[in-house]
Amino acid sequence: MEQRVKELEEQLDNTKRVYEIDGHQVVDVGGYAYRWRGSEPLEVGDRVLLPENYVSRMKNGPGPTMGVVSKLGTTYRGSLSDISSRVPPTSE
Repeated sequence: MEQRVKELEEQLDNTKRVYEIDGHQVVDVGGYAYRWRGSEPLEVGDRVLLPENYVSRMKNGPGPTMGVVSKLGTTYRGSLSDISSRVPPTSE
């Protein structure tokens, strides 16, 4: 029964999920939806800089915050903040 509920939730999510808004990619970072206006699409696992907001300022201090793309697309229908930039990959 739990497996069936999970399958139905995934089907509902897939029918409502959008991947672009106004021609710009939409991604999930830390449970919140953001818009990416960059020329190269983001992928899950990409590190990005997010603009400061009142919560990030309290938690991390002033300035942008680094996050990681956790999902492509969103089911959220409100206004979105823009991702400031992609963080270049580190050489390891």
